[in-house]
Amino acid sequence: MRMKQFIPSLFVVFLFACQSQPKENTDTEVKKDTVKIGESIRTNTSFLYDYKALEEVFTNDNWLLAGKNDSSYFYFSRLGDFKVNAYEYKLVKGDSAAVKYTSVQKEGDKIAWEFNNQKLYLKSATKARAVWSVVGADSLQYEFLRINENQIGLTYPDRHKLVLHKTLPFSLFLVRSRYDFTHGTKYAFDNTPSPKQK
Repeated sequence: MRMKQFIPSLFVVFLFACQSQPKENTDTEVKKDTVKIGESIRTNTSFLYDYKALEEVFTNDNWLLAGKNDSSYFYFSRLGDFKVNAYEYKLVKGDSAAVKYTSVQKEGDKIAWEFNNQKLYLKSATKARAVWSVVGADSLQYEFLRINENQIGLTYPDRHKLVLHKTLPFSLFLVRSRYDFTHGTKYAFDNTPSPKQK
């Protein structure tokens, strides 16, 4: 008899205990966690796509930006998945001078780069085009457009356009530039091998 009375009491206590316990994970919490994980994966994947696109636009090459009075050179070199080194330099007496080093790298959920003395965030990138916005002024944008294998079009925020021309590989270019300065030749600006190299 005691057993018969004990079983219903135990059932009531068990039922009360199950209903009073807080739920550990609601469906909404599980969905929120799933969305957060999904966003994280998409972000890392999109970073890789953006860096691959930047590598397609700039390649690991040396580029000449010819100015009216002065010319600058840019050398881009991708290091690992999430970093591109960028070197801006000028030639003085056949040797590199006034070298400015910057890097294209992740900052939080964006890709940042300092160019033309302005901090930029990557707005969009494809294999042929990279658009950068000036920090604090999204409407001011720089556009790098891959014209062909040897040229990149650069559009400044004021719509001024220039073309970057691919030059020889960085080390060979510097050696030839020094030789040109010393001997009065122009091999550094010629993509064909010198007579001695043939």
